[in-house]
Amino acid sequence: MKVARKNIAWQRHQKQVPTVDDEGGKLWGCFRSCFLQSAAPYTEGIAYKILKNDLGMDLREAPGHTSCGAIGYHGDVSNLETQMVVAARNFSLAHHELGVENLFSFCVTSFANYTEMIKLWEEEPELREYTEKTLKETTGREFWIPHVSGGRPSVVHASDVFFANRYKLAEKAKYSLKGIKAVDHIGCHYGKIFPGEAMGGAEFPQVLVGLLEAFGAEIVDYPERRHCCGMGFRQCAFPENRDYTASSVYKKMKSLKEAHPDCNLILTNCPGCTVFLDAEQGTIKEVLEEEFNVSILDYAQLTGLMLGYDPFKDCGLNAKVVPIEPLLDKIGIPYDKSKTAEERRRPF
Repeated sequence: MKVARKNIAWQRHQKQVPTVDDEGGKLWGCFRSCFLQSAAPYTEGIAYKILKNDLGMDLREAPGHTSCGAIGYHGDVSNLETQMVVAARNFSLAHHELGVENLFSFCVTSFANYTEMIKLWEEEPELREYTEKTLKETTGREFWIPHVSGGRPSVVHASDVFFANRYKLAEKAKYSLKGIKAVDHIGCHYGKIFPGEAMGGAEFPQVLVGLLEAFGAEIVDYPERRHCCGMGFRQCAFPENRDYTASSVYKKMKSLKEAHPDCNLILTNCPGCTVFLDAEQGTIKEVLEEEFNVSILDYAQLTGLMLGYDPFKDCGLNAKVVPIEPLLDKIGIPYDKSKTAEERRRPF
C-alpha cells in the first residue's frame, strides 16, 4: 500500500519537544522578539500567562539578552560573524546564568536565525572556533549550544512548545472550536528556511493544525494556503514597496473566500504575518472597498481565548483591524456588549 505523501513528509519532519510531563520539560529559557515588542506585545503577554499559569512552567529570561539581530542581518546591515557572536552570547547567558537547557524564541525570524547559526557551527568547524574565541575575548563568556529537540543541537519556537502541550491545553479549555472552519498560515522563517526543523516540514506543517484540531476546529484548504503574507523586511519597511505586501494579502484572502466563504479564522505563528494579514485587510477595504473579515489570531491568542482569558485585556484583540466580535459570537465567548466597539478597543 502506498503511503500518502503527507504522511511521508510528516514522518521525516518531526521534532521531539519536551512537554511539561517530560523530565526537564517545565524549565525553559525564552527570547523575546523585538518586532513583537514594538508591533504586537500582547502575544508574548498572553503566552507568558498560559505557559506559567496553565502549564506550570518555570520561564527564565536573561535580563541582558539582546535582539537576535536578524532584521539587520537580512537587511545587509550586519554580517554573519556578528550574528554568530550575538547568538552565542544569548545562549551563554541563558545557560550559564539562568541554568536552562531548553530554549525557545517568540519570533520565527529569531528561530530561523538561531537555527542557522547552530547549523553553521556544526558544518563549519572554523566558524565555531571563531565564535568561541571572539565570544571569550569580547565578553569573557563560555560557549554553549542548546540541544532541545531529541538531544541534538537545536532551539525551538514558542508555537512548538504550545503544540507539544496541545492536549493538556485542550483539557483545560472552557470553549471549543467545534463548528468553526479554520486554516493555518505558517511563517516563512519557521517552515521554509529549514524545513527539517519545522513540525511537519514546509508543505504539511502540523504545528498550528495540531493546535486547531485539539480545540475542535475543522481544517480547510485553499490554493494560496502556503503563499507568503508579503511582509518582507524590504516591502513593509519602505512606503514605495507596501503595495506588494497588500497585494499578497489580497491574493490570499481572495483565494480563501472563493474556496471557503464561511472560513473566518486564520491561525499564525509569525509576528509579521499576525500583524500584516490583519492590517492589510484594512488597506484593502479602504483602497478597493472589498471586505474579507477574516480574523487573524496567533497560537497564543487563540489558546488564551479557549482557556477563558479576556479577549481584549489579556489577548490583545483590541489592537486588531478586523472586528473580532463576530468570531467571538460564533464560538460563544462572552464580552462586554454594553460597550461600543471603540470603547472595547481603548488602551487599558
